[in-house]
Amino acid sequence: MDSLKDRLNAETLSKLHAQAKLLKEEEEKRREERKKQAEEARRQEQKRLENDFEYLLNNSKLDWHKFK
Repeated sequence: MDSLKDRLNAETLSKLHAQAKLLKEEEEKRREERKKQAEEARRQEQKRLENDFEYLLNNSKLDWHKFK
């Protein structure tokens, strides 16, 4: 009983391996791009919040005794 690998010739098998490798590389690139976009979105949101006086006031430590 022959397996599928035994039935395929070497050229077809190498093409399939190359295509699988290419697909994995493309998926990794997409994953990295999504990660970069998420990081940039977080950075932009933090920058926006740093300019929002209400946010800064609500999230500041209100222990003024430390600053005397």
